[in-house]
Amino acid sequence: MAGPTHTLDARPLVSFGLPVRNGAATIAQTIESILAQTLEDWELVISDNLSADGTSEICASFAARDQRVRHVPTGRDLTQNENFIEAFRLARGTFFRWYGDDDWMEPTYAERVVAAMDDCPKAVLCTTVQQCYRDGAPLPINDAVSRLGGVEGADPGSRVRQLLHLLERGGFLGIDPLYSLVRREVAAGTGLTGGHRYSDFSFACELALLGPFTHVPELLAHRRLAGSARTNATVVAAADAGWRRYIQREISLVVVARAARTLDPRSRLRLGVALVGFAAREHAHGLRRRVRALASRL
Repeated sequence: MAGPTHTLDARPLVSFGLPVRNGAATIAQTIESILAQTLEDWELVISDNLSADGTSEICASFAARDQRVRHVPTGRDLTQNENFIEAFRLARGTFFRWYGDDDWMEPTYAERVVAAMDDCPKAVLCTTVQQCYRDGAPLPINDAVSRLGGVEGADPGSRVRQLLHLLERGGFLGIDPLYSLVRREVAAGTGLTGGHRYSDFSFACELALLGPFTHVPELLAHRRLAGSARTNATVVAAADAGWRRYIQREISLVVVARAARTLDPRSRLRLGVALVGFAAREHAHGLRRRVRALASRL
């Protein structure tokens, strides 16, 4: 059955942006979980980046069934970050959420997060509890926000420091702003996911500068992660690329520092110290991890 009819000029309440390239194995389940949402005022924008595995046909068939699904082939080869930005650019909703081609949501996801944003008008982003899977197996659920506190201070610099605390102490994917509901107009004032490897980090920090986050402590989202199998060649390649990641991390710090230039000098200094400390600890942790991985294969 087709969903509610939207004219070209109508602005949906929620936009889901789905950047995809060759996701035929899982994308049908992904789209079905959006069709099952109890909140019906949404659009799904699929930015199809030259898929060649049947993805385009699957997406087109869903678009033919429901006018809320928009299948938009890119027509040119985009990087992953560029395709994320394209999905955002095409969206028209008051709220926006990026959506992976192998992820899925509980039917009440949109209803619950929009209600949370309505209850907290100053909030720019809403996180939820999510279940992650690796190689098909569920990982332990990690609700770091409920355990450690959220990103909700009145001062922009303090909010970024709270976010850094969650990222550092919250454990694996204890908070995942990139795959969370945002106010689209606020997110449009950031650099989104463009320009560098750690753009998801700078995107989250820029949002924290612009407003507090809110949180729904319920399991509402599911994410499949990349497999755990790694060959000797991939480990060596990762070690060789370490210096590139180092430079990209520094670029992300510069992006956040520029976004924070309107803060008063004291707040800017405190935030700068926190960012440098966070990056240093991340570099040290990454170096130890690469050394252990290489040593285990000698």
